[in-house]
This record gives sequence, C-alpha cells and structure tokens, in this order.
Amino acid sequence: MTGVQEFGVLLARLMEHRTIDVSVLSTAAGTGTEELQAVLDGRVPTEGLLRALGPALGLHTADLFVLAGQPVPDDLTPVTRNPHWSVSHVVYNTMVMPAGNRRPLLDAIRAQPLVRREGKGGVDRPHHQYEPGFGAVLLQLAHSRNLTWLSTAKALYAVTDGRIYLAASTIGGVGRGTVEATPELVAGFAGVLGIPAGDLAALGGIRLPDDLPPLHSRAADVAAVIWEARHLTTAQLDAVEQLSRHLAGR
Repeated sequence: MTGVQEFGVLLARLMEHRTIDVSVLSTAAGTGTEELQAVLDGRVPTEGLLRALGPALGLHTADLFVLAGQPVPDDLTPVTRNPHWSVSHVVYNTMVMPAGNRRPLLDAIRAQPLVRREGKGGVDRPHHQYEPGFGAVLLQLAHSRNLTWLSTAKALYAVTDGRIYLAASTIGGVGRGTVEATPELVAGFAGVLGIPAGDLAALGGIRLPDDLPPLHSRAADVAAVIWEARHLTTAQLDAVEQLSRHLAGR
C-alpha cells in the first residue's frame, strides 16, 4: 500500500495530543518500551505491535495497519470488495430514517453471518493509489471501509448535514494532495470514519478551531453502519439496503 506518512510520526502526534508517553502506552499495549520507541524513531512496526496498539489506543486495529501503510490482515479486512459493492444507498437511508430506526438497522447488519470472501477488487483501483501525505491517509482509511470517492462524498454530506458537498473528483484531489485537508473537512472525515475529530486532526498536525460546526446527531450511527457493513457480501448488502429503505419509510 502506498500513500501514507511514516507511522512513527503519526503515532507521535497522536500521543502528544493525548498526552501519553512511551511508558504509559507500552504498558497499555503490553509491549516493551524499547520496541515502541524504536517505532517512534522510524522503525517499521510489526504486526504484533499494531494489533496491540489498536485496543490500547481505542482505535480500530485495521486502521492501525492502514496508518502504517501495511496490508490489512485477512481477518481484519472487509469480506466483500467487488467493483459493484456500494453502501451509499444504505448511508442515505440511514440519514433520512427516524433516529429510533437506526439501532434496528445496525442490529440487522451485525446479525449477518460471516461468509467466504468474495474478492478483493472493489476499491483497490489504480486511481486509489496516492503519494505520501495526510490526504492520502484520509482516503486510505475511507477505502478500507469500502468507500469510493463518490460514496465518501455522500457520507461526508450525511454526517455534516449538507455543509460539505463535494464532487467525487474533489475527494480524489484530497487523496492526491491537490485539495487541502481543511479543519472542517478533517472533522467531516472523522465523522465518516468514526474516529474522534481531535485524534484525526492530530495525526495530520492540524489544529481544529473551537468554533467548528458540530456534526449532525446521526453521524455516529452513519459511521457505525459504514464500519459494520464492511463484512457484508453483495447479497447481504442488498437485503440490508431493502431493510434500510423500509426503516426510512421509502
């Protein structure tokens, strides 16, 4: 995988934001301080360390692999990544349905059984490869959730209550570094990814202003739907889409 910044730099920024030192984090992760310090100094992290850091930091373990620019292990990747898979319709239905109907939708998604992987096409496309930079980090995190440029744009619209309304090509520009990752855009991505905005901004060395507009109240549910839907097959996603349409009264 290409297009991410050095993991030690990202981790150091996050630790500084959270005011966590090496000894505290190494204890929480159950690893040695020497190994963690070596990663902060530029050594490539091992799979074992990344798996330990996820729970210690309260982040999705798969996201740690993405941040490290390493392939996400099979047990942490989406089951379905075929070219026709899109969660956009489910996101839209989640956006417009009554708040009380979002929990039943999430329960239904989580109840779907895990089945054999369908393939690894999907978002692994040539134009989804980026040069190193924070915009690339944002897009790789989105792609790990099976979000394409277009579905990322739609999800940003949903979690920001329409304040962020971008073309798919603009989303691609964020990944390529030709479109600035502004504080408001980073906060929007945080809502889509289900990562605390302060954490995500810290990874990019970005300061969030105090007067940044809040995300829509549905943002957490939209992010949860996107994350949980990663394991659905195309057939399962079709069924969930029909349910979401029903729960949205459409």
